[in-house]
Amino acid sequence: MARPQSHPTPVLLGFGEFELDEANACLLRNGQAVALAPTPFLLLCVLARQPGSLVSKDALLDAVWGHRFVSDSVLKTAISDLRKVLGDDPKHPRFIATVSRRGYRFLSVSSSASSMPPADTAVLAASSPTLPSFIGRIAEIARLQRAWERAGGGQRAVVLLAGEPGIGKTTLIEHFLAGLGGIACARGHCMEHFGTGEPYLPVLEALADLCRSAPTLPALLREVAPTWLLQLPWLSSTQERDTLRRELAGVGPERMLREFGELLDRFTELRPLLLVTEDLHWSDRATVQLINYMARRRGPARLMWLSSFRLAEVVALEHPLSSLRHELRLQRLCEEVVLDPFSETEVADYVALRSASLACDEAFVRALHERTDGVPLFVSSIITEVMDVKEDETTIEARLADLAVPENLAAIIDHYIAKLAPEQRTLLCAAAVCGSDFRIETVSLALERNLTSVIGACEELMREQVWLTQSRTPDVDEAVELPYSFRHALFRQVLYERTPRSLRIDLHRQVGTVLERERSTGVPVAASELAMHFDRARLPMIALRYYAEAAEAALLHFSPDLCIGLTERALALLMQAPEGAERDTLEITLATLQGVSAFHMFGVGSKAKAAFERGYTLLVEVPEHPMRGRLLHGFGYLLGLRGDYLQALDVAERAEALSLNANDQELMLAACIVQGEVHHLQGRTKMTRSWLERALAIAEPLGIGTNEIFAADPQVMLHGMLAIELVRSGLIEQGRTHMQQARTRAHTLRQPMTWLVATWQEVLIEVRLGNSVRVAALADDMHKLVDEYSLALGRTACRWWRGWADARNGAPHDGYRHIREAYEEHTGLGMRSGASEVLGYAAEALQLTGDYDAAHVELQEALRVGEELGERVYLPQLLLLEAAIARAQDRSDAGNAAVRAAIEEARDQEALWLELLALIELCEYHDAVPADRQALVMLIDQLPETHATEQVKRARSLIEAANRG
Repeated sequence: MARPQSHPTPVLLGFGEFELDEANACLLRNGQAVALAPTPFLLLCVLARQPGSLVSKDALLDAVWGHRFVSDSVLKTAISDLRKVLGDDPKHPRFIATVSRRGYRFLSVSSSASSMPPADTAVLAASSPTLPSFIGRIAEIARLQRAWERAGGGQRAVVLLAGEPGIGKTTLIEHFLAGLGGIACARGHCMEHFGTGEPYLPVLEALADLCRSAPTLPALLREVAPTWLLQLPWLSSTQERDTLRRELAGVGPERMLREFGELLDRFTELRPLLLVTEDLHWSDRATVQLINYMARRRGPARLMWLSSFRLAEVVALEHPLSSLRHELRLQRLCEEVVLDPFSETEVADYVALRSASLACDEAFVRALHERTDGVPLFVSSIITEVMDVKEDETTIEARLADLAVPENLAAIIDHYIAKLAPEQRTLLCAAAVCGSDFRIETVSLALERNLTSVIGACEELMREQVWLTQSRTPDVDEAVELPYSFRHALFRQVLYERTPRSLRIDLHRQVGTVLERERSTGVPVAASELAMHFDRARLPMIALRYYAEAAEAALLHFSPDLCIGLTERALALLMQAPEGAERDTLEITLATLQGVSAFHMFGVGSKAKAAFERGYTLLVEVPEHPMRGRLLHGFGYLLGLRGDYLQALDVAERAEALSLNANDQELMLAACIVQGEVHHLQGRTKMTRSWLERALAIAEPLGIGTNEIFAADPQVMLHGMLAIELVRSGLIEQGRTHMQQARTRAHTLRQPMTWLVATWQEVLIEVRLGNSVRVAALADDMHKLVDEYSLALGRTACRWWRGWADARNGAPHDGYRHIREAYEEHTGLGMRSGASEVLGYAAEALQLTGDYDAAHVELQEALRVGEELGERVYLPQLLLLEAAIARAQDRSDAGNAAVRAAIEEARDQEALWLELLALIELCEYHDAVPADRQALVMLIDQLPETHATEQVKRARSLIEAANRG
């Protein structure tokens, strides 16, 4: 690979307060060495060699990076780094001017001798080797470089960079990046937050960063990672996002993990990627889970994921990263690099950046090391303090001896705070309230200060290189003023804590009000950020409104854990809000959202039920609540899954009454669906059909599809449910017609949860028809769908149906095991709906193994659970199974009684197909009398749609044989 060639005539140039000496590889400001990475330094030399002339982008890329493939963004980054060091404003340049879309121009020509540094300093620079801009860490950098080389070869690398505040984690990362040149790098930071952190925040920031430099990434997101595309709304239209939300309704958070893995696998096929996430001690749980997933993901990937964190905080706060780092290290799935404080030698090297003679003073270096414990930020602060010459007669050594060295970094920051002018301190306090990053417009409006003066103050603080820096590299000709950020998170943290409480409260109110106003003009401000500000401003009602909005947004972005965190904080805050209709309205909203989130995260357990009950109770006070449909349908559905059928019917009846009062068709539809589901499970065939037909008549003209109330398309759901009831009634062809309508619409909608529902309902039909081969195929289809889209609802059902099919297809032992394992997992989550039927599958599998005693025990458990729940939908089949077991045990009387009980139960349920099956069983194996055979003949004649089935063909054979006999 070609490398940039050095120029035969090195540059020696004075400009402004700077001197550039290419031969000695140094840049001086007022005689003092300036730390500058190799790439920006070479870039400066190339520009300075042609003062006043336009140097094109291509020429700069060739001169600095040779013939390596790098993008324009790499050049922009290097120019930005160079401008920061020179203190050059791109809008009002002194040294480097941007020529739009073409390149850059160096403005200064060689200055007079008066601008050169003092002679002694110049001699020092000329006579010594390159001044180090980075101290120590040779072994650590080498480890990072080896990890990057492994990643480049296709062996994914996860590297954790640990150390205490001020130890130099960010500096190490910066230096490592500078040495890699124009690589693909995505970088994100975790933020100190209030309560639950935003899921994947640093990763989303990194992806947004990568999208700016990798124009193919948005298309790849659309293709393989639509859930991540939704998290970056500026990459898609409103219509596209709405379509995606409908298609991805019901998708679990696990889907995001798999999509991210596929995204990076595909991206790194073209070029290696370095993903950097900093300050993981502030990370959310989802980001830690993602790191775990990527570390364990199989297959090659040219990816290095480098993350930094404060070791003590991760351990002390029992952060989820604490246990994960140990697990990954034990399994050799990650590498951990721990930064230690500077040694005396490294402290001396650092001092040499300011004074070569002082670095040779062993006593001074030893004293400095002892006073700072070798913490780099501590060393930097103290050396700046003692070399800030104010009194010429005092030696540096004396100033160090007299200096009251603070005991920790917080005390150092207190020292810097004390040096701030009152206006600077107020500005920085407001900035600290805004967060690690802040917009100067926001601070200006919050403090009611002139924008120009705030910009000037921020620029001055940035030039001091203590408090502020710019958040990101500006794009060429970017008109928007970029946000600023605190140079070190600890500075912002200490300043915020040192701000008087009353002032902090007032600043949160002012900042929140400004952000609210800016948001109304189109500035993107998250609802969670506004909630935090108004919460800390002691304005609970405003905070609660934004907490509710933020919680709903979290659900839309597949983050039920964040939604739970937000609603928990908000519900605790309710105690501070005045009683009244507005508080009740907000509480219903929050309780509903918490119930939906808890259902997604934990199933139908007590947490979800308690949340829904809280909202349901308050609905009496606010019957017109806009979220009542979501609350009532969600609560009714949850109760049905729990097997609390009577309570579910009460909820459905209340929904019906409210819908009639307000002429709310969606609410009526929800009521009808819950009624239909419960009556089906209770074995009321005709009543179920009545509710479903009523619901379908409402759903078809509404055409609402999936929304916040219905996770699956109502029409698909209703056609499938009606198909099951028609089959139970012996109307096989009509049932198949409705099932085909459900499948066709589900296929057209391309929405995973809707397709899952359609497949689920078709399986139930085929089970009732006894088609084990078809059930096996559908169960496998369902399993693939559940895995691909992380649909928690079908995770157990697909396994017990596959077990049912296996048992009937010749593998009853395996079938029983699959059924029982899925049942235990299902009921362990609190879901008891359909439990008697699944236990019936298990009993049948045992019967097929020939273990009739065990089958009898399992069957009795199924009957007991059905009685307990009031669940009769599968009772006729359970009674027929009891007859088969009794027959195998030579208990013919018991078998005959069980068959006749099955016939009576089927007639009571008005389930003519089940009655037909029971009559066939009676005529084939038990003591049927002529009246029984006559009843079978009449029933077959009554059900012409059953004539093509194998069961009816068998019945006709039995009748013919009886007639011959």
